[in-house]
Order: sequence, then C-alpha cells, then structure tokens
Amino acid sequence: MKNKLNMIMLLCVILLSCNKEKDMSNKTDFSWVASVTSIKDYPIEVHKGFLATHEKFITALHSSGIEDSGWKVDGQGGGGGNIIPTMLSLTWVSYAEKKFWNIETTIDQATQNKMLALFREGFYNWDRVKEQPKHDTYNHITIAVAPGGIVVLFITGNAHRVEVARYQAKETLVNVNAFVPVPGAFKDLNTFFDVCYKDGIAKYLQEKIAKTGIPYGIWDTYREKYNWRFQTFFYKEDTLTDIYVGYINGEADYFNDDELSKKLFSKAALPLNIRFYFKIYNGEAKFDEEEIVAAFKKMKKNHPEKNIEIEAKIGFMYKTTTFTVKCEDEEIPLEKTVVKMYKN
Repeated sequence: MKNKLNMIMLLCVILLSCNKEKDMSNKTDFSWVASVTSIKDYPIEVHKGFLATHEKFITALHSSGIEDSGWKVDGQGGGGGNIIPTMLSLTWVSYAEKKFWNIETTIDQATQNKMLALFREGFYNWDRVKEQPKHDTYNHITIAVAPGGIVVLFITGNAHRVEVARYQAKETLVNVNAFVPVPGAFKDLNTFFDVCYKDGIAKYLQEKIAKTGIPYGIWDTYREKYNWRFQTFFYKEDTLTDIYVGYINGEADYFNDDELSKKLFSKAALPLNIRFYFKIYNGEAKFDEEEIVAAFKKMKKNHPEKNIEIEAKIGFMYKTTTFTVKCEDEEIPLEKTVVKMYKN
C-alpha cells in the first residue's frame, strides 16, 4: 500500500509539472521592471521616456540621476509592466559626447515574439550543492545605450541576459532649462555641456578622447559572435562545476556541470567577466576588452570558419589561472586578464 501511495504521489507531481509547463507555454503576461543603463565611464542621464503598446501606456522611464555603471548591470529604473511593449521612447543626454539623443521606435513583431518566447522558456537556476534546479524566468527589460546613439534592448533574469533588438537613435536638441532641476542655472546649452564634461567625465577618459576621440562603432564590434568554448586544465584532478559568463556585448549566462560536461561550442559574444567554481576553489576573471577582441579577430582571419577555444590553466595550489586563446596550432595568451582565486 505504501509503495502504491508513493507511486500515486509521484504521478501527481509529474502531472502538475506538465500542467505548469503547459500553462507557461500559453502565458502572455510576465511581470517585469524597466531600466536604462550606459557604457561604463560614459555617463548619461535620462530626460524622459516610456514603454507602451499601440493601445495603452505601460510605464515611464524616469531620470534616476547619472548612470555609467556599464552594460553588465541593469541600471537605474523606471516602473514596470506585465505585457510585451510595442513602443519605445527615450531621450537622454550623453555627457561625454555633449549631445542629447532621442529614439521613437516601434518594437517590431519579430522582436515581440522573441521576447515572449524567452519569457515563456525561462531558464533553470542551479544552486551550488546541486540539489534541484529551479525554473525561473526573466523579470527585467534593460535598455542599454552607448555613444553614437546606439540602443540595445535586453531582457534580464537571475544571471541571464539576452539581446533582443538593436536600434539607432537620432541626435536631438533639448532646452537646458527643461532638463536641469534649477532653470537658469546655466547660461545656455553649450555652457551646460562644458561644465558637465569637465566635472563629470573621468580625467583618464578626457585625455583619451582628446587624443583619439570617442571610439564610435566599437560597441557594435562587441556584439559580434564567435563559435567558442572554455577548456579547463588542472594541475591535479578536479572539475569545473559552474561558470557564470558576463559577455562583452552585455549578455550573460550561467552553466552548470551537466552543460559543461558536454564541452559544446556555442555561438556567443566574447566573455568579459567570468565567475568559475571548482570542487574546492572558485575564482573570477576580468578580460581586457581590446586584448580579447584582437585575439579573436586574428584567429578568425587566420582560421576561417574554425571553432576557437579559451584554454584556462589552473596554477599550482590554485594560486592563479592563466587564459590562452587557441585555434588549431595557434595560441595567443591573454596576458592582461585580471584573476582572483578564493577557497570555497
């Protein structure tokens, strides 16, 4: 009788799980919060904006002050909603460029479909002790901007972020008195730009811009995807059990040991930040953007259509980890990578 009861309970759990998945596949409303983020050290500030459908307003995108924390974070926020938006409006100031930008765009049907499919599909989050995976879904719409009027739309969840669209804003003019908290604080728009540039842009960036200008186009370069994978080598027997990857294009993903054991190549942007876990130690690595982009460009040129590996070698007693880009018989060390190791 006990075994029969256990079997009935198991069947109930399976049926409930199936029904939950079925319900998710038909679901059209998902709660999310919206926010705006910018390239690190290139401060921006939202003037006004909103997300809406053609039938109704969903949420405003308010200014929450200066934003320059980088695309790896969701940025400062607005409100939220629970339906897929079909319209995006955003006006912001880019202090490094001394410009206001504006975008008024329809979110096309293909992008809406992609967002809805991702919300429905969600992802599984695994905890470190490998008990049971928890099914979760995305809960954030992130609007990322970059110099040159680049606008990229992401949906974000716990350790996961996916690009769904890329747009182009247009330069616009805004009355400075309609933007600043105290009207009349600046003689004119140019004075406002000059003061904010002097006080708000990091000195190293001011010097770089003076020498070489703003690197327009580089943020689209970062969106290029390659077929690559990590390969890990230990000085003694061990296993890479989990890895979080923050990509250079602002996307993010998390892989557990089941996925890592398959050693599959995937078409993805290049890694920028990673957090990796072994059985006893864990670590984090920050790649140099220029170095890793140059390495992959060279490999793609020298080895067209070939898969590329990032080889991680764990040093003696886990003191450090070195990274090398490899393709066929060619190797390029990533010498500027900053690595930190920790004991679990």
